[in-house]
Amino acid sequence: MLFAALAAGATALGYSRTPFFERRTIFCLSLGLGLWVIGMGNAIANSDTEKNLISTYVYFVSYGLPLLYAAVVTRDEPTTASRRLVDVVLLALLAILCYLGVRDLKDEHGFLMSAYEPWVAVAFDVENAILFLVFLVRTLAATDEREYRSFKVVTAFLGIYALTAALHNHADPGGTSRAVAAVMDTLPVLSFGSLICLLHGHRRPGAFDPIRRVWMRHLAAGFAPGVLLAAIFAFSVGIRGSKSLSGQIVLALAMLTYVIRVVQTQFWLAATRDRLVTALATVERMSLLDVLTGIPNRRAFELALGERLRESVRDRKPVSALMIDVDLFKRFNDSRGHLDGDEALAAVARLLAGSLRRPADFIARYGGEEFVVLLPHTAEDGAQVVARRMNRSVYDAALMFELGIDQRVTVSIGIATTEELDGDDLMRRADMALYRAKAEGRNGYRAAAGRAVASLP
Repeated sequence: MLFAALAAGATALGYSRTPFFERRTIFCLSLGLGLWVIGMGNAIANSDTEKNLISTYVYFVSYGLPLLYAAVVTRDEPTTASRRLVDVVLLALLAILCYLGVRDLKDEHGFLMSAYEPWVAVAFDVENAILFLVFLVRTLAATDEREYRSFKVVTAFLGIYALTAALHNHADPGGTSRAVAAVMDTLPVLSFGSLICLLHGHRRPGAFDPIRRVWMRHLAAGFAPGVLLAAIFAFSVGIRGSKSLSGQIVLALAMLTYVIRVVQTQFWLAATRDRLVTALATVERMSLLDVLTGIPNRRAFELALGERLRESVRDRKPVSALMIDVDLFKRFNDSRGHLDGDEALAAVARLLAGSLRRPADFIARYGGEEFVVLLPHTAEDGAQVVARRMNRSVYDAALMFELGIDQRVTVSIGIATTEELDGDDLMRRADMALYRAKAEGRNGYRAAAGRAVASLP
């Protein structure tokens, strides 16, 4: 058993340095097997044929602590140096609690008293079953192929080990033949040999279809605090009734370390939440901007239209919309190219936005060479003032276009005003007014009511 466990630990350590498996999981497996080897070596060197030192049992129990750490630490938790230090301290305190909990079970020579051997065997069974279950949960909740492969190997090993160790620990050498007793005595070798085969057999990536069980992933992320707290209480059972001051101090330190670990997680979650909120706000803001012109896009306009119309109805004041189109823009692209066309659109967007005077006024790129403006609390006469200002601003900028009106870039504008919530009707009337403005000479504006027509000279 000693050499089989040593070979399995060395194999796991070797694979922890390769990209075949998740490094932390396999390294913790090799570390646990190393503690198991120390325990077995201690048993061989210091025990007689019938009894084992208490320290041997502590090593055997401690073998599960690195595995417990690998099972409870998920990708949702921070992996900073301070967090790893807290985890190491907590695991060390758990090992000390384990020793303090069983030291009263030894005789005057330091060996486990025979009366307590069945109880210790059951404790080993419980530990092995818990490790198997938590690794099974992590296997089912795996989100990528390497994580799934790593936990699958360890879960299979833990299942085989739990079964063979139970048969080994509960076997009655006096009630069976010598051959059967020998087989039972060496059964754990089967689990270590199986682990070596599992590591070799799963070293290559394979097909992976993640099990889409959200509740299982939530369970895997949520059981870490509970499992660690349960481990603290389980290891402290033996000292709760003890008058030993050292035991009480170690238990208090373990609880304090556990609290620090939880607080670290809470701080990390709060910081992560704040970063997510900031990132989502940035993404939302960027999703509402037109990349070319730098002004809001059509999605942003549709959101603003609903808000402005509701404000208009609430305040019983009109809202006006300007539908703006760059004149003869298809000819511009055909003659000058799309790069110059993009530059012209960006320049027109800056000129139109610069013509607005109030913070509540809203401009957006509607699509292609079309822009739209919302003027809250603005009647048709005020909208005409803004439209004329925009016509003049673009015209006076003298953006060169050989085939345009007066050899420059110009715009046509349609105006519509409403005091109702029907945004579709407002934009339809503004679009019709724009069509008339273009049909009657371009480089001007027209109101939907038909009372105002203007063109620049």
